Order: sequence, then C-alpha cells, then structure tokens
Amino acid sequence: MFIKRVSILAVAASLVACASTQPQAQVPAPQPVVVTPPPHPYALPQAQARAVDPAPAWFTNLPPDTADMMFAAGVASSTDEQMAYDKARMTAERKLVETMYSRVQTQTKSYRADRGEAMIENYEQVTRKNARGELSGAQRVDSRATFDGRVYKVYVLVRLPLGANNTLQTRRDQTRLQREADIRGRAAERDMDKNEAAERTEQRENDANLERSLAPQSRVAPVTVPTSEGNIKLLDVDNAEYRQKRAEALEKPGAVVGQTVVR
Repeated sequence: MFIKRVSILAVAASLVACASTQPQAQVPAPQPVVVTPPPHPYALPQAQARAVDPAPAWFTNLPPDTADMMFAAGVASSTDEQMAYDKARMTAERKLVETMYSRVQTQTKSYRADRGEAMIENYEQVTRKNARGELSGAQRVDSRATFDGRVYKVYVLVRLPLGANNTLQTRRDQTRLQREADIRGRAAERDMDKNEAAERTEQRENDANLERSLAPQSRVAPVTVPTSEGNIKLLDVDNAEYRQKRAEALEKPGAVVGQTVVR
C-alpha cells in the first residue's frame, strides 16, 4: 500500500509541474484605426518619381591619358536630342582646350592695420583663367543618352590623338606652313624689287652728280646790292652785256632793286 501511495503522489506532482510551465495566452494590443480621406474630385495629378540613371563608368573615371592620346568627357541636357549631343561634345572639347592652352592669373591684395586693441584685416583674391587655342582631330569614342519623357541627357567621351597620330592636325599644320612660306616668298620678292628700284634711283643720282661735276662752272663773282631790307644777291650770270646794263641801271639815281620768286 505504501508503494502505490507514493507512485500516485509522484504522478500528481508531475502533472502539477507541467501545468505550471505552460505559457499564458497574451492579449493583442489594440491597433490604431487609420482613416483615409476620400480623394478630392479636382485634385492635381501626382508627379511621377523620375528614375535617375547612373553615369557611365568612363564619365566618373576617365581613361588614363597616354603619350599618344588624351581624353575628356562632357554631359549636357536638352529637350532636343541633337542639341544635347552638341552641347556635351562642346563641353568635352572645351576641357581639352583648357588642358592644353589654359593660362591662370591670380591677383592678391592683403591689408592689415592695428588700432589699439582692434585689428582690421582685408584680403582679396581674384583669379582669372583664359584658354585660347585651336583644336583639330578630336574624336567621339563613346556616348550614352537617356530620356525621361521630357529631357534628353547625353554623356560624351572624346579622344584627342597627339603628335603624328593626329593626321588632321598634321595636315592643317602643313597647310599653314605652306601658306606662310608663300607669304614670305612674296614679301621677299617685293623687298628685292624695292631694293632694285632704290639702287636704280641711287645710280641715276650719282650719274647726275657726276655730270654736274664735269660741267663748266661759272667763274663770275656774285653781285650783292644793299637795300633797306638787307642785302640782295643778284643773279649770277655769265652774260657780259646783261651785267653791264644792270650795273649802269644801278648807278642811276632813284634806282629800285626788287626780288621776286616765281614758282
């Protein structure tokens, strides 16, 4: 009897223990009720969110430049696709020109003054960047266009061959050198003609001087007559008869001597 009573008590205790370990049922918390108002009958249409396409890898990370070529990229937007292409390419070409021919000038002004415990300081800096040059032979090697329903967005990658690889620039340089050579040749011909004309003029003057030096010179002394306005030098002539008549006229009382220049 003792053994049965103990086993009954053990079974009863195990049942009580199992009942005590069961989880209690949790009551769910009340959820708030969200009341959605009805749509307005004349509401504006909702703008659709635009998907932003990522830029191509060659735009964010340009291909490395080499001794034979250099790269530049540009991006532009427009409602016209061709205009977007043109603007993007122009931006890339502008970057190439700035890389090759840019000139940066900086002007700095600094002023500082102490007035007792107060200090006044003024600092100004102006930076100017200019780029002027010719660009020939640029090539579009890659491009990408997106359209969101209203605007075209275009990415363009431009390559510029350098040195002998730029055949277009080489031909333009040769044409320019040929044109400069022609201009210099014509200028040299004009200088030669001018020198020859100057030599001919100088030779004629030398011949004329030689002829004058070989011609017989007048041996008559000049005649000077005093007047109220100063001495007047009469004509130096070799005609003896004219000189005699002139001398007789000057000896007469009340003789008047005048001088007139006829051109």
